[in-house]
Amino acid sequence: MAKIKIEELVKHLGFEFKKALAKTVRKQIPEANFDERELFTSFLNSVSGEFKKWENIPDEIVEKGDY
Repeated sequence: MAKIKIEELVKHLGFEFKKALAKTVRKQIPEANFDERELFTSFLNSVSGEFKKWENIPDEIVEKGDY
């Protein structure tokens, strides 16, 4: 079993998460007005509060190598 720092993963993929989160909110709540950066920061704070620092994940969803 592998371990991952969820908060660090979200930070690492921040640009992609920010765009996907904003796209989802706009689709679900078309009339919503928000700042993408503030939305992402709020999301990241929620992630930090919901997960342990290290989360166990199955080995089969992790691939390690020199890419």
